[in-house]
Amino acid sequence: LAVCCYICTYIAIFSTFFNLIQLTEVDDSILPYQHGYTMDLCRPIEWICTCPLMQLILVIMGGVKVPAWRRYFMPGLALVILVAGLTSTLASTLVVRI
Repeated sequence: LAVCCYICTYIAIFSTFFNLIQLTEVDDSILPYQHGYTMDLCRPIEWICTCPLMQLILVIMGGVKVPAWRRYFMPGLALVILVAGLTSTLASTLVVRI
């Protein structure tokens, strides 16, 4: 349980840092194929850094009833999905976006 608390503290600090950056225009990325839509690039980067850790906390809190291989599988799967989503958001061609 102590490990989960440390990870949650890390997640909170990291989210605070990225939210402060989102208030500025440093991370703004203009997507030309979306008619000038401006995206905060820190938001998906924050998700990529924190969501796999939240998945890890779920596995740790599950205890011994959760198979050990899920310690790697669940955070890894979250990471793959988030990276694929960011890639499709930034891709300019329809083939890459699908």
